[in-house]
Amino acid sequence: MNYHELTVTMQLKEDITNDQMYSFLNNLINNAMLYNEKLREMHEKNEYKYYTYSSLNPIEKDKIYKKDRIYVFNIRSINKIFLANLKRVLPLTESNAKIISTEIKSYSQKFITEMTTLSPVLATMMEKRYWKKEDGLEEIIVRTCKNAIRKYNQYFNAEVPEDTLFIQAIRQTNIKPVKIPYKHTNLIGNKFVMEIKTDKLSQDLAFFMKATGMLEKNTIGLGYLASK
Repeated sequence: MNYHELTVTMQLKEDITNDQMYSFLNNLINNAMLYNEKLREMHEKNEYKYYTYSSLNPIEKDKIYKKDRIYVFNIRSINKIFLANLKRVLPLTESNAKIISTEIKSYSQKFITEMTTLSPVLATMMEKRYWKKEDGLEEIIVRTCKNAIRKYNQYFNAEVPEDTLFIQAIRQTNIKPVKIPYKHTNLIGNKFVMEIKTDKLSQDLAFFMKATGMLEKNTIGLGYLASK
């Protein structure tokens, strides 16, 4: 199994605050998808998109990304054709940034012992509220595994039981809930470090989750992961 990353280098046309980051990058990608018929169809369908992306780098300590400076971010996906199409249309997009270059690299599957969330993850509970510490870390393990398996089964037309747990242990790394400004409201996320089981299926599921994002709202940049 491979995953792929589209590295996008851009120059900002105006200052962007950290609070505006999610909406800015989400709008950039969504607007680019309108320039390609297949991407437009994908964007309009209410289904898993199988991609996520990082924030801008380098990170600004004052949380303001500056006009005229050069920044880079990565869009990660299991679907190389999607990224290839996006690569072609991103420079056509009218936005608050000038696209300077785009490059796709592919990464083969490697053994994973630990995964860390680089962006917050979102878990919506049955009562339409967000997960909080009092709900317990076991709940996050169950929801994370079930979400990843649903995506995996749909993408590969597989039949992995949804009660399969590929996460051995998990710990929360944020002290306070992370507010994520998005569409005139705040989503509430958290950050975690996970230990991954060593069997082949667990490794496959963990690698797939790294490729597509953890839990919900991956297409606004949530659930972007690092592994070792």
